[in-house]
Formats: sequence, C-alpha cells, structure tokens
Amino acid sequence: MALADSWYLVGPLIAFAVVGLMAVVLRWALGRDGISPPPLSDDFGLLRVAALVDRLEVAQAVRRTLREAGIRSTISTGLDGLIKILVFPDDAGRARRVLERDSSA
Repeated sequence: MALADSWYLVGPLIAFAVVGLMAVVLRWALGRDGISPPPLSDDFGLLRVAALVDRLEVAQAVRRTLREAGIRSTISTGLDGLIKILVFPDDAGRARRVLERDSSA
C-alpha cells in the first residue's frame, strides 16, 4: 500500500527533472560568457560614414558639431581600429558639408 501511495510524486519529479534539464541546455546554448564575437565586417546597415578619425576625443567633437547642426550620429570602431562617425543616408550629404565648413573655419 505504501508503494501505491507514493506514485503521485513521480509525475512532479519527472516534470522538475525535464525543466532542470532544459535550463541546463539553454544556459549552455545561450550563455556564452556574455562576450559578443568581434564583427565580421564593417557593414553598418543603413548608416553611412560621415567622418573617419583615429582618436575618441576628435570623434566626440565631430558628434557635437553634427548635433549642433541637428544631425543625429553615432560612433563605431571599425575592423581597422579607426573610429567612424555614422549618420543616416538622408543626412550624409549635409553632414559632410557641415564638417567641411567646420574644418575650413
């Protein structure tokens, strides 16, 4: 009789074992130490390079200049180690004109 009374524990134990196994597999598959792999190419999707610099301070100054002109931009480091200031395609021509005007002044 004692054996028949303990069968109600088997179902939940199997369920916990399956959930535990799934957690271990998902952690192994998705938890790769939180390190993202380096980019395989310099493809930035829709964004276009407005300027290319070698120092972060210069890149931040370029972004400030673009922001003052109302142009949204972002910074990314390419595979070559140079810092690229990226803008949307609609703003690329205007960004270059703003930066040319700023550098000639």
